[in-house]
Amino acid sequence: MQTLTQTFPIPYIQQEDSSCDETILLLDIETTGFSADMSTIFMIGCAHFDGKKMLVNQWLSDTLELRGEQEVLNAFSEWLLQRVSSSKKLCLVTYNGDNFDLPFLKNRYAQCQLSCPLDSLNLKTLDLYRKFLPLKALWPVKNMKLKTMSIWLGYTPLTTPSGRQLIKSYHQYIKIKDSETLNLLFLHNTDDLRALAALLPVYNYILFFSGFYTVTSADPTGESLLFHLTPEVFLPAPLTFESFGCRIDINDSETLLRVPVYERGLRYYYSDIKNYVYLPKEDYALHRSMAAYIDKSHWQKATRENCYTWFCLEETFLTDRQQMKDYVQMIFRLLGFLR
Repeated sequence: MQTLTQTFPIPYIQQEDSSCDETILLLDIETTGFSADMSTIFMIGCAHFDGKKMLVNQWLSDTLELRGEQEVLNAFSEWLLQRVSSSKKLCLVTYNGDNFDLPFLKNRYAQCQLSCPLDSLNLKTLDLYRKFLPLKALWPVKNMKLKTMSIWLGYTPLTTPSGRQLIKSYHQYIKIKDSETLNLLFLHNTDDLRALAALLPVYNYILFFSGFYTVTSADPTGESLLFHLTPEVFLPAPLTFESFGCRIDINDSETLLRVPVYERGLRYYYSDIKNYVYLPKEDYALHRSMAAYIDKSHWQKATRENCYTWFCLEETFLTDRQQMKDYVQMIFRLLGFLR
């Protein structure tokens, strides 16, 4: 087995940590194929943080025999146990790990007749890809691949083989055991771990939408109401999004949310759409329990666009910060930022 330990500066746009009280561990595996039953793990790369430094540990099998994979898996288990001994509150972070890395690992531990530490240690796991996917329309990228997302955040990935080419490079290394190919394999895995680290602050957008902000004011401006929001977490890059007549401009120091004001006031959208019907003539949604008393010809199935009621924009609303925040949270749900 070949091992490598390296230290890097944390690849954030700013040297800021994401809002998380657990000790973060990063994980990325390299395999000889996509099927855990037919393929093996030939490399595991992990990283943890010490102050402003990122410490990377990697283990690579230098044989195609089962014992080589067993050595790699055992090394990973020992590393996890060391991390647990230094911190009881751990969070294992991956990118698409729920669908690939973690089930693949568990399968290979079983195939190698080894005890899987992911089960025995009961670690908290966080798949950033799964968390970011519902906000796909918000990210200014052509796709949500790890490197594409990290480039948006300012990380510059290295040019290394990917996919099938990486597997070919591994088989080439097994044949000739040359240092150049070995370094290339380690470099690819290192690059993925550093790109993953660069994405950690993106999780703060999710925290922001869940309520990590303060409503400082709300100003009526003609046909709209402008909310001024102060984020309580570090937001690494500016974002803009428009939908339902609303516009949000996200910045780290202040976020502006503009919502339309109609002649009848503000729209309040219901989230449980299936329990409502829409009355076209009255232009508002009504709970289905009340629709039983109305002729069916006067209502229609509610949709995300028309499942709302009205309320007047009054001074009491503009001076009640909790009421304003509740309204902003409703808008975030409407825009798809909350689930």
